[in-house]
Amino acid sequence: MKSFRLLLAALCCIPIANAQISYHLQVVNNQNQAAGNLSVRFVEATTFERIEKLTNAAGVLDMVFDHGELWIGSVGDMTNCLWVEVGGKGNARNHLTYDLEEWKRENRILPDRSTIVFKKTPQKISSMTPPDASHCVLKVVLKDREDKPQANIPVSLTCFKLAEQFTATTNALGECVFMVPNKNDYEIDVSDIPSMDWADFGNESLARTAFITYEKKAFTETKTGKYTVQTIPAGIKPSSSHAHVSLTIRKNGSSIANEPVYLKTVGSPIKYKGKTDQQGKVVFMLPLKTKYVVDFTFQRDAEALDLSRMKGFATMSKTINYTPDPRLENIESFIPRVKDLVALNVNDFVTAQYPSGENELDLFLKWGNKFNASSKEAVLEVGFKVNAKNKKASIPKNLFFVIDVSGSMSNENRLELLKNTLIEMINRMNSQDRIGIVAFDDNLYNVLPSQFITNKTAICDVIRALQPRGGTTISIGFEEGLKQLEANKKPNMVNRLILLSDGYGGDEPELSINLAKSYAAKGLQISAIGVGYDYNAALLEQLATIGGGTMQMAGDPTRYSQAFLKTLDGAIDPIGTDVKLEILFNDQIVYRQLLGYENAKVNAGKVTVDIDHLFPGLQKMALVKMDIIHATPAIEQQKVVARMTYTDPVSNKQKVVEKELHPEWSTATGLLDMTLDMNHKRMMAVAIVNQSMKLMAERFASGDKAGAEKAANSGVAQIQKLFPQAIPADLKGLFEKLQEYVSVFEQLRAEP
Repeated sequence: MKSFRLLLAALCCIPIANAQISYHLQVVNNQNQAAGNLSVRFVEATTFERIEKLTNAAGVLDMVFDHGELWIGSVGDMTNCLWVEVGGKGNARNHLTYDLEEWKRENRILPDRSTIVFKKTPQKISSMTPPDASHCVLKVVLKDREDKPQANIPVSLTCFKLAEQFTATTNALGECVFMVPNKNDYEIDVSDIPSMDWADFGNESLARTAFITYEKKAFTETKTGKYTVQTIPAGIKPSSSHAHVSLTIRKNGSSIANEPVYLKTVGSPIKYKGKTDQQGKVVFMLPLKTKYVVDFTFQRDAEALDLSRMKGFATMSKTINYTPDPRLENIESFIPRVKDLVALNVNDFVTAQYPSGENELDLFLKWGNKFNASSKEAVLEVGFKVNAKNKKASIPKNLFFVIDVSGSMSNENRLELLKNTLIEMINRMNSQDRIGIVAFDDNLYNVLPSQFITNKTAICDVIRALQPRGGTTISIGFEEGLKQLEANKKPNMVNRLILLSDGYGGDEPELSINLAKSYAAKGLQISAIGVGYDYNAALLEQLATIGGGTMQMAGDPTRYSQAFLKTLDGAIDPIGTDVKLEILFNDQIVYRQLLGYENAKVNAGKVTVDIDHLFPGLQKMALVKMDIIHATPAIEQQKVVARMTYTDPVSNKQKVVEKELHPEWSTATGLLDMTLDMNHKRMMAVAIVNQSMKLMAERFASGDKAGAEKAANSGVAQIQKLFPQAIPADLKGLFEKLQEYVSVFEQLRAEP
């Protein structure tokens, strides 16, 4: 089905003094011809040293690696396709097929399956059959490493585009046949292992065969609550589908026995649970091509395990330090205080795309319902979009990024998506801009010295080499970033540090706050992007406020680009300041609640909201919930008006944009005719989380633990009612956060 495969280097060496790897690389194209004069770049994953070479006319490159730990290599436009570990002396050879399209397919970031409701379509085709005009045929053949057929194994073709899974079971020959719609991409799942292979079909109707090496499990698995527990025989070897993963857990410098170890599967709801033996070791047999995150009882996201590059019969051994989080050890401190809560901005979750117009600013109004005699409530969507370009030239930017690379950045492929967004941003910047990067977990990594953006390829190679690692100590990265930004501060440039973190630090927040105060006084600006949903929002917002910058939330990784653009917008000139949005209503259509802004003021038939500066391309949406008083056909005359005023920073004149909308009467009788689209549901879900968290914190602070638990449970129930089948990917983290608080309250009730 695919003529050539990438061979990724994963070398396991015995550590000895004076490590040296003699490395031989052969690159061919997909016609098996030598690929000469191709750029090959290696970046060391800890020091971020970069080496660039070219293949010779025969497509060969010979190198010696005599220092470093892990070198991550790119060939041409195929990035991070080579991995060389330096841990001893020896030789390493790698044969790579340069096929850019196949590489892109192999490295595609797939959706989170737990957020999708798949239609199940059984296939009962006994033998290979010709395809028809709209369908392709795929035969899947399963055999073990000794070429023995694997019978009675369930196989699925999963299509994310169709949200459909086609299922079958192998026969005595280890074969099963599928007939599926063409013009689609399919993941081949075998047993409970997702994406063991893939099959993409274009417009043509074709018949193909996929040969997959698969071996039945030589161990047993049982479901215990939400965890899968494995019983693994001594001496078990890795298989073509499962890697043998041995973890040694240490606490305070010593191995720890009988300690529960939990593994979360990235992009999947599957979770594993094990327990260390007397030597502090625990063994798992884990599906390949997958990433995992290690949790302990009192520590989340302690380490990342990346099996996504492994092929063949793979093993992994790793020592992990268990450093309990005081918030989890003292479970009551895990519940947030009211003063530490920062309301989520619903516009971080909506995907409304308003059309661009000729006006500098456009307003959009839409009723979520028609009106009838039974109407008691209504929903009005109020949106705006800035179409204008900047009236002034953008000031050159001197940006320094401080990036969290702790283990939790493996969750939802956060770091991979974050790297993609950084690279996208760099490609939009020019040679007059500067950038520098440091990264941190429990340690500090000087990734990229501050420099003008003149070699985008080199900068992007270094960014791609970032890997998720261990714990989180914010202040060490924050301080180093501020020092380097100050050392490279430039006049007539925006000198700004941007902190990206997804977790609480293991250090005291006051350390970072005092740093922010000190360096802000020297003229440096500070912005923060909270990645994920369990970040210290109060701390990040305080750092941004002290530094005169902005704080954005990027809970869903697909929103990183949006958060970056908002942060960068703060470094350019706005087209409008002193912005106010007003919504005017009447005695028959009565305002009840505004979703989308937390600072609404209500007075005499008018809602007023203060808005941040207006920037090119900015668009926002709000949802107004209203009560209807004695609805009659005459309600069509009761218009609602939206008005936006702002000051033009160039002319210093005030501008006004206004739009009105009349209700539409329906002859229908009975219950309210209201249709909420997905964006409206998202906004309501975020409002539910904000309300539930605030009520939970208030009740807990007053000593009403039962009331606090009820508030958290209510939030979970309301979101499940909004999304009865599957929580959307961009809201999954919020929902899981509420569920975690529910679990905490259950634990509190269980304590004596």
